[in-house]
Amino acid sequence: MLLPIKTNTLTKMIIVLVLLLIPILVLYSLSNRVSVSVVSSEIRAMKQKDLRFLATEFDNSVDNLSTLAFLLSEDIHIQELQQLPSIRTAYERNSEKSRMLERLRLLNVAERWDTQYSVIAPQQQDIVSTNPRAAFDLEELKRIASPTWQFKEMNVGGRMEYRYVRHVVKPESMRDRIEQAGLVVEVSFPQDLLAKDLDRFKLGGQGDPFMLLPSDQMITNSTADLDKMEELSRRIVAEPLRGQDSTVMELAGEQYLVSTVRIESLDGYLVDYYPLEAILEPIVKSRNLFYGSIGLLLILSTVAAYLLYRNVQRPIWLLIRNVQRLRDGEYSTRITVNPNNEFSYLFERFNDMASDIDRLIHKVYAEQISTREANLKQLQSQINPHFLYNCFALIRSLARLGKKQQVMDMAMHLSKYYRYTTRSEKSSAALSEELNLIESYLEIQKMHIQHLSYEIDVPDSMLRLEVPRLLLQPLVENAVIHGIEKSAMDGIVTISGEQADGLNCITIEDNGMGMTLDQIQELQHRITLPSTTETGTALWNIHQRIFLQFGNEASLNFAPGEHGGMKVRIQWPIEPGE
Repeated sequence: MLLPIKTNTLTKMIIVLVLLLIPILVLYSLSNRVSVSVVSSEIRAMKQKDLRFLATEFDNSVDNLSTLAFLLSEDIHIQELQQLPSIRTAYERNSEKSRMLERLRLLNVAERWDTQYSVIAPQQQDIVSTNPRAAFDLEELKRIASPTWQFKEMNVGGRMEYRYVRHVVKPESMRDRIEQAGLVVEVSFPQDLLAKDLDRFKLGGQGDPFMLLPSDQMITNSTADLDKMEELSRRIVAEPLRGQDSTVMELAGEQYLVSTVRIESLDGYLVDYYPLEAILEPIVKSRNLFYGSIGLLLILSTVAAYLLYRNVQRPIWLLIRNVQRLRDGEYSTRITVNPNNEFSYLFERFNDMASDIDRLIHKVYAEQISTREANLKQLQSQINPHFLYNCFALIRSLARLGKKQQVMDMAMHLSKYYRYTTRSEKSSAALSEELNLIESYLEIQKMHIQHLSYEIDVPDSMLRLEVPRLLLQPLVENAVIHGIEKSAMDGIVTISGEQADGLNCITIEDNGMGMTLDQIQELQHRITLPSTTETGTALWNIHQRIFLQFGNEASLNFAPGEHGGMKVRIQWPIEPGE
């Protein structure tokens, strides 16, 4: 079907150009998305790697401190703190404590963190510490005592501050009764040491690292954005954290890449958040430049589309419109426009082609009509002799038996039949005429077959339908000759009609001898093959004639009868107006 030519063809062409650009935009968008994903993945991996490195440093430092605390608890010189009361003079006791303090200070110098070491003898209520203001306080010791590193508020020389602290108790069984322990080694360091490491980590980057502790406390760097950190902490606490994780969160209307690494030894999380906009800024600039180029290309394409429409599209539409007229049967159509370009040659050739088609169509159409009429008359001539031979044989038999009235009746029916078949002005007839012919035929056969009866039940709405002449007579004849005549039982032939599912249907059924299913299938197949002596001329002719008149939707089908015998069904489509 021809598409309608409208005044907005230029708009349609612009839409087509836009649609052509869509795959490019889609591919670029996918490519841009992949680039963003790759960059984000690389940044995530890099941030995770940096955080893991810092977390490893924290773990290593804390593990070293834990190891030193354990070694101190095993050092025989440190254990002598328990024996100080047995030393007689105060001078000797002070000298021994000075040696212990010197050993603790040497350990502190060897470490990268400024750590406070304290050796406590609870039973002697004595203490040696790198903090000169430290004093023995059993209640304070009980409050902060911990076998693992804990972030607690401690009294350091009369000043309260938060520190990470751990205690090694000798013997270990006295941990719950620390006042009876022989020796306690306390190691602690302030949160400022971790904050300094966070400051060094932040140098040279746009992140803002901090530590999140189980009690919702934070250890931040010195230049931290506390508002963002507090909001981020609340959201992290609300969502369970994994050991190592990286996700995107929105803070204050901006997208941030948030990375977390768990520090097992300190029972906390190392968190860093990084603005995605800063990461993706080069990709965003490249994307904007590309979209600007696409916009400019669209404008230039619109100009090119107009020129294409004016010089190509309009002549093509003119050619298509005239081709459609040819298709609709207007064979006199011609193109009179001269575009003064390559289309001039096409228009001239189109006009020549239209003239040739007009001439050939009339010639072929006339030949097809003649051929169709010749085929129908030839098929009809094959059926008429077949029925005539059977009638003459029956007349001869009745005359021999001296049945004058039956001969007269049969002659009357036979005259009706030939009055009908010899009318050659039309190759088709109303279904009512065909049924009258069948009735005459069956009346003749009843004279020959005493146990034959018939019923005709066709609705009035079908009686005016046009069907090929002598369409039903051979089928009724087969039912009588090959079905009922060979049976000793009373026979009946039923002709019925119906209209259903868009089809006209005529069914001829008998209760005679019938055929097996294999024979029926073989017969159904043979009528679709070229005519042979084995196929049977009558059935093959009927099959061909309904296809000639009604098309491929028409069919001739065979099936076993409901009361024995055979059922033959002819169906063809209902035409509009029937």
